Amino acid sequence: MGTTVVRVVVGDVVTGYAPEEVPVLAALAHVDDAEVVRILRGRRKGEPLGFGFAEVAAVVTPVVWLAVDEACRSAVQSSVGSAYARLAGVTRRLLRRPSAESATEVPELSRDQLDVVHRRVTEDARTAGLAAEDAERLADRVVARLILARPTSEGTGTGRDGDGGGTTSDDRPGA
Repeated sequence: MGTTVVRVVVGDVVTGYAPEEVPVLAALAHVDDAEVVRILRGRRKGEPLGFGFAEVAAVVTPVVWLAVDEACRSAVQSSVGSAYARLAGVTRRLLRRPSAESATEVPELSRDQLDVVHRRVTEDARTAGLAAEDAERLADRVVARLILARPTSEGTGTGRDGDGGGTTSDDRPGA
């Protein structure tokens, strides 16, 4: 059983839904997750990303990345083990040591947490200019991919970790 990280989920969704934004993912490949979130949060609607792709108006990538990251972080913070994670983070900052693994792992999300992700993606996609139907479709795809990221129970053969996930049909707008 492996783990899935936010950038894999985002990559799968963006590749399937908005392949024209794949160069944005490529540009973010060498940036750690915390810095990606900082870049995407600091960006105003319609403002280009600040890393050499001025002509790329990424819509899907920021919406998906920020929603999935926020859901994962809130799930981890609400878990019992989060006290240890916070203590380790404080210790790293005090010692000025980077985390050994800067990628944000996707925990198993409850139905309520998945509903929050769906609402967040739908609202943010609408704010970013997607039509209501397209925003709904994007949110459905994100939630489906998060469900596929769930760890499998030993011997059950259900769920998938870190693979392509997603659907085989192209449900992008206009496709």
